[in-house]
Amino acid sequence: MTRKTLLYGPVAALCATIVWIVASEVHLDVRNRLAATNALIRGNDKLVQNHVRAWGEAPESLNELRLFARQTASRYGAFDAWGERIEYLRLGKVNYTIRSFGADGVQNKPGEERDPGVFRWGPMEENGLRYNLDDGAMQPRPSVVLFAGADDASGKWHAKLFVDPKSGVKRLLVRRRDDQNFFMLAPHDGVEEFLWVPGQNKIVFTASQSARYADGVYLWDLNSDEALNLLTVDAGASALDPGNKQQGFHVAMSTMRASNPPSVAVFAMPSRESLLDPSRFFHPSNLHVYTLGEKITHVAHDTDAANKPTLYDLSFLGTATVNAGGQGSALQKAWLRLPMGGEWEKAILAWQDFASRHGKTQLAPYAVWGLANFYSDAAKRAGISSKDGQIFKSYSVELGRALSNMVVAPGYARAIGAWMGAPR
Repeated sequence: MTRKTLLYGPVAALCATIVWIVASEVHLDVRNRLAATNALIRGNDKLVQNHVRAWGEAPESLNELRLFARQTASRYGAFDAWGERIEYLRLGKVNYTIRSFGADGVQNKPGEERDPGVFRWGPMEENGLRYNLDDGAMQPRPSVVLFAGADDASGKWHAKLFVDPKSGVKRLLVRRRDDQNFFMLAPHDGVEEFLWVPGQNKIVFTASQSARYADGVYLWDLNSDEALNLLTVDAGASALDPGNKQQGFHVAMSTMRASNPPSVAVFAMPSRESLLDPSRFFHPSNLHVYTLGEKITHVAHDTDAANKPTLYDLSFLGTATVNAGGQGSALQKAWLRLPMGGEWEKAILAWQDFASRHGKTQLAPYAVWGLANFYSDAAKRAGISSKDGQIFKSYSVELGRALSNMVVAPGYARAIGAWMGAPR
């Protein structure tokens, strides 16, 4: 044994001891910071709950929460233990999230340690609505009932759209059923409609009217937390050019097809005008299909739909292809009970009752839109020049104007409402 060997042994042991001490201190530091951040978030959550009890709604921002803390001499903190600002998002009148992005500073993803935070979005349905993928082909235009909340095909994830009627912000929140403290927010504040991609941890959502993000149709991969605007896939589709920041779009979900690979069909066209003729918008020339395989491809039109002069009708309003065990929320159950036939007067009253009861929900715009069309059809049957025809027509016009002013309505639906309410 040499002198060097005798020297290296103690030095190596000392280095190992130092590394262990440093690692232990780092681990302890992370745990301490996590505990401190969780305590801060719980304190802010309690403060928000006190604000809800005092004012009947959640504060609009952290600044408003800070002022409320001063008024009530309460503790408040805006920065987590890593020195980053806490994220507070108001999702609705009493719905909100408060969270920190932890040590890495980014949103948690599946398989990672969840970010410290709380969310208040009401109870999650035990069995959410989702497509019955074994029930043959999807409907030409899927039921809007799924836009208010839906499970993925496996039933392991639940996604829900929140609309703040005060600010107009529209956020899509996804939550795991086996870990109810794990949630993710889609990277857009103007989400309007969404559908799960069959067999994948992905969602396609449409979004518009945001001051921060481009209008478009986004494929959101939960595993990587990345969102691709599908309108950018085909550089040859010059009419769809979200790269131009001045370019806005009317975008609407059409259908998700459980093919191999799955595909999604959407209606999209530039929003150069505030009035949108629905028969012009829901035309095969505006129907774009994207296959969602390893390589995403784009087809400018749907061959099957091209044989039809127009796709504009009301069939999508009442037809749902959902799994047998899915129950959905009280709002969704009420929607599925709406009559699509039978005695006209009773049907109208049922739709009017739904619209009045659920006027600030995601499904209200579709109910108002349906009512406007019902009255328009009634005016045509009665004769536009007749007294009854004029009355029915006036109802349709007023409902169209109401739709155009609904904050919770998708941008294309508001533009259609403006078209219905315009003098002609």
